[in-house]
Amino acid sequence: MSQNTIRSSTGAARNPQTHRAILDSTIEILKEVGYCGISIESVARRAGASKPTIYRWWPNKAALIAEVYESESGQVRQFPECGSLREDLSFLLHNLWRVWRSSICGEAFRSVIAEAQLDPQTLMQMKNEFMGRRRELPRQLLESAARRGELAADADLELLLDMVFGFCWYRLLTDQLDAERDIDAFIGMLLSGAAR
Repeated sequence: MSQNTIRSSTGAARNPQTHRAILDSTIEILKEVGYCGISIESVARRAGASKPTIYRWWPNKAALIAEVYESESGQVRQFPECGSLREDLSFLLHNLWRVWRSSICGEAFRSVIAEAQLDPQTLMQMKNEFMGRRRELPRQLLESAARRGELAADADLELLLDMVFGFCWYRLLTDQLDAERDIDAFIGMLLSGAAR
């Protein structure tokens, strides 16, 4: 799209074409220059949208990048339960790491984490909204395993989730997503401490 073309806005309701153009432009800029090089102005210019439109739909660039992550990571949520917690977690984490490596999702997630360290509002959004949605699927897997009797009755599911996220985030933030062999070793250690 020409940088001089401005897409029309429909006010508070999101125009689907403008919405998609903004997300696509955000992805392109993230790929080209990373998080530090992205700004609402650069996204608006490339998408042919106005800055007020973007700010009406997203309060800051972290919220915009979080939506990029949400829209691009749908394949992680397409999950067939395998029947045991070990197999379920293995499938989920291998799939997640591949998505982080092969799409914009890894860069987008690192960006949201980085911004959350600098901005209290983004940190609250991350804790209360973004991470709540990220934890839903693995929590369901743990709850199913608990019902099947695979976990000790007093296993703290939220703490187990923290451990899974801590492992994955550390590998994401330190660029160690190629070491997928460590996923199953980690799951084995985790479950040996939480098994019934």
